[in-house]
Amino acid sequence: MTISHPRLRSIRSVIRIAGFALTIVSSMILVGGNVTAQADKAVDIDADADAASPSDALVIEGAQTSLIKNAFIAAPLSGVVSSVAVQEGDQVQADAVLVRLRADLAEKELIAAKAALDAARLESDNDVNLRYAKRTLQVREHEMQQSRLANQAYPGAVSEFELEEIRLKVDQAALAIEQAQHDLMVAAAAAVEKQAAVSIAQTRLEQHTVRTGVDGMVAEIDVQPGEWVDAGEPIVRILSLDPIRVEGFVDGKQHGPQLVGRAVEFTPAGASDGEPLRGRVTFVSPELHPVTGQVRLWATVDNPDGKIGSGASGALLVE
Repeated sequence: MTISHPRLRSIRSVIRIAGFALTIVSSMILVGGNVTAQADKAVDIDADADAASPSDALVIEGAQTSLIKNAFIAAPLSGVVSSVAVQEGDQVQADAVLVRLRADLAEKELIAAKAALDAARLESDNDVNLRYAKRTLQVREHEMQQSRLANQAYPGAVSEFELEEIRLKVDQAALAIEQAQHDLMVAAAAAVEKQAAVSIAQTRLEQHTVRTGVDGMVAEIDVQPGEWVDAGEPIVRILSLDPIRVEGFVDGKQHGPQLVGRAVEFTPAGASDGEPLRGRVTFVSPELHPVTGQVRLWATVDNPDGKIGSGASGALLVE
């Protein structure tokens, strides 16, 4: 038997509505939980992606080494080679003697210049004429004073003509002093000129000794004793492997001068062990290749003991 009391039907309706609402809430909770879980999962994925993403390091494959110091030492003047003081493979420091040229004529020129300087100094130090002129002026002035005193005591004792002659002698003595002082100044200037001539002759003599201006290793000698060389002709080549330059190409649209100063590591091709060469980027060319869009990058790296030579290839890592 079915009970259909109105109040009972109302209670059943309320229960059905409540159950439906509970179902909706549960679904929302499940959906929300799934959304939250998906969001958390997305965050975790992004974090993992960030952790797994590559660093700012830029790797340039096929980079090559080249020399920074590769100096061709030339003869400063023409002459005959007297001796060669170094051999290929020698390590030299700056100012080391490389080659000597015959300097017979230059040595004689220096001797002559020094002799001329000594004579000029003797002339500039000779003040005999000046002292004589000063003494002469004293005598003439004393003579003028005595003549005036004589005329005061005995008017007319010295005629006006004689007084004019004495005045002329006084003036001559004064001018002689000026002339002697002028001659000393000219002699001093001549001594300075002779000193400059000595310096020039000394420089010419020193030019017969060819020295290196850089540290490095003697890589090439192009002259032998007895051989004639012309001024400006390269005679010795000096190179240095430490530091060494590493060159490569990068995308000029993504990289530029901001790379200058960054630390780098160069690993030669085929190197299975050992520490990479370390240094820094020193130059990024502003010239963009019209076809490839690449620019040239230079890095200077330390190369202790010259382990890596010029022309070696490898990977250059720019941090």
